[in-house]
Amino acid sequence: MRSNHFLDEVSSYIRSKEAKKYIEAELKAHLHQAKTELVKKGYKEDEAEELAVRNMGSPSDIGQKMDKLHRPKIDWKLMSMFLFMSATGLFLFWFLFKDGNSFSVLKQVYSVTGSVILACVILFFDYRKFQRWGWVFFTMGCLILFQFQFSNVLVNGSPRINIMGLLSVDSIVVLPLFLLAWAGMLQSKKMNVYLAAILYVFSAFLFMFTTNLQAVVLYSLMVAVMIWKSSLNKRKILITAAVLLTTCVSLLLISLKDIRAYQFERLFAFVTPEKFSETSGYMYLKLEKLIEDAGWFGHFGSLGKIDFSNEMMTDFIFVTITYTLGWAGALLIGLLFLWMIWRISRIFQTVKDPFGKMLVSGSFAIFTAQVTVSIGMSLGLLPIISVSLPFMSYGALSAMINACLFGLVLSVYHKKNIILMKKI
Repeated sequence: MRSNHFLDEVSSYIRSKEAKKYIEAELKAHLHQAKTELVKKGYKEDEAEELAVRNMGSPSDIGQKMDKLHRPKIDWKLMSMFLFMSATGLFLFWFLFKDGNSFSVLKQVYSVTGSVILACVILFFDYRKFQRWGWVFFTMGCLILFQFQFSNVLVNGSPRINIMGLLSVDSIVVLPLFLLAWAGMLQSKKMNVYLAAILYVFSAFLFMFTTNLQAVVLYSLMVAVMIWKSSLNKRKILITAAVLLTTCVSLLLISLKDIRAYQFERLFAFVTPEKFSETSGYMYLKLEKLIEDAGWFGHFGSLGKIDFSNEMMTDFIFVTITYTLGWAGALLIGLLFLWMIWRISRIFQTVKDPFGKMLVSGSFAIFTAQVTVSIGMSLGLLPIISVSLPFMSYGALSAMINACLFGLVLSVYHKKNIILMKKI
């Protein structure tokens, strides 16, 4: 059998066009090397080629093995959990508000459906095409943050901008852009620890001007994890981080004299909410009471004590879940989130592409931070800030951002088994 016939037969079993191209190149190189060795031993060209092909084995067996090994795969475990958690959050929302209220069940259906579609689109998109656009994404993110300075729309003191008149968003909307930006920039040969620090400080200041503590926290954790997981010098990272942290603490101490009484009260209310039961400590005591009264099996059929305000369906949705489904239900939801976090970390360990690893590490940081902070503040373990719980909180923005994260993680996994070979 001639080598070209052998390659054609092997390729006929490989379904992925991209994998087929690299496998053909790899097998062709092996055949050429084997043929060269046989010619040196005294075989004629035709004889050497036929013997080299024969020594490779059955083309059908090779093709089937190569197809199984290198074809794109979907992490059905993570994908199934993404769909299950999305459906669970939607069902819970429908159950609580099926009788009519200020929230729109139909809007939530649209949000969840749109997020699932978005995740699927990103899943089948080749994430590697984003790599060379890192600096462009960073610039776009900064420009969008700059636009918040001119917004006349304020919600809870934070400016918002409208997207085509359809959706009002805060500064957290740019997190996916900065995720792609940092993943790409950290692959650049020009990147070093000091340049990374400058870029972070500049972009973090833009986030701070939007007075969105949630966005600042999530962005900072994302950048910290991605830089640490990059190939940059770890010693320089630690030194630079220590300098930045010391500077931030110093500026905070200097600014204490300008902090007003009500701001101090908010800080102390977290430690001793009983002393501020009528003001800043009220919400802490309310959440604590609901958690205590939940019991193991909750109040699925009697929800009279729940005040279905915006916060109870967004920032404090975990308290609503605990009161409704009980500690047993809340524990189950928490374990499911923990499994998703573990699964993303496992994907990070199996991915070899540096750009893909950066995307997974950044997504891991954002998702883990959301879950940890949202559940932590609901249980009174962390101060109250506005952080949504993925899949469960009401709102289109949170659903879309997490869809982007899971879509990117699944896209990286989808391509991880395709061998990227250098040109021979």
